[in-house]
Amino acid sequence: MRLFEKISAIESFPALYLEDLNMIAIADLHLGYETISSEHGVFVPRVQLEKSLHVMRGIINKRKADRIIIVGDLKHEFSKTSYHEYKEVSSFLDFLSVHFKEIIIVRGNHDTFIQRIARKYNALVCDEFAEENYLLLHGHKDVDIRKKEQSTIILAHEHPSIALFTEVGVKEKLNCFLYGHTHGKNIVVLPAFSYFAEGSDINLIPKEELLSPLLRKIDVDNLKALGIVENDRFLEFPSVGNLRRLYE
Repeated sequence: MRLFEKISAIESFPALYLEDLNMIAIADLHLGYETISSEHGVFVPRVQLEKSLHVMRGIINKRKADRIIIVGDLKHEFSKTSYHEYKEVSSFLDFLSVHFKEIIIVRGNHDTFIQRIARKYNALVCDEFAEENYLLLHGHKDVDIRKKEQSTIILAHEHPSIALFTEVGVKEKLNCFLYGHTHGKNIVVLPAFSYFAEGSDINLIPKEELLSPLLRKIDVDNLKALGIVENDRFLEFPSVGNLRRLYE
């Protein structure tokens, strides 16, 4: 589905295609999450790597591209790279290296020590990636987008989701893209790729409590939401502001 001219969400996956750059963009994989959880006494089945590879195969079947960019948080652990995390990240990058001519990793707040792994696959690691009129950054740092020369800003970090309630009050969540025009820029917020990622209920959380300092500075309520029904379809929603008013 087209979000802007030459920018499309790849249905029905948490991935973006940038036609001008012949590039697929994904974010927030948090590989190694299960191992870190078990170290803290919470057992989580180790399924995320295989799930991530399965989703990537679906994306590639839908859309071919020469390049892929991971917009932060490829890995999960902050302070170190464990053996299992190293293996999972290596396996994922090995898969990407077969299917893409170029791999770019934008460093997120979880991506400590990522350079050591990325080097094996000739992957470019950077704090932000700018090309033509596009700027891709993770979104965990305080950035004034009005001072950026690029017209399109793509970020992640927030793990946006929409909270929906049934008639009996049961809450359901849909991971989503956020997109729209604000502060003179086209904005796209990528959904989390991770199978285990907890989403930020973008229509319930007050603006000042959002994870991304960048999003706290812009008119988030003016952005539209595109929900993902995995392996099925996208659901178009009105603006975040209108979604908020549904549950006031």
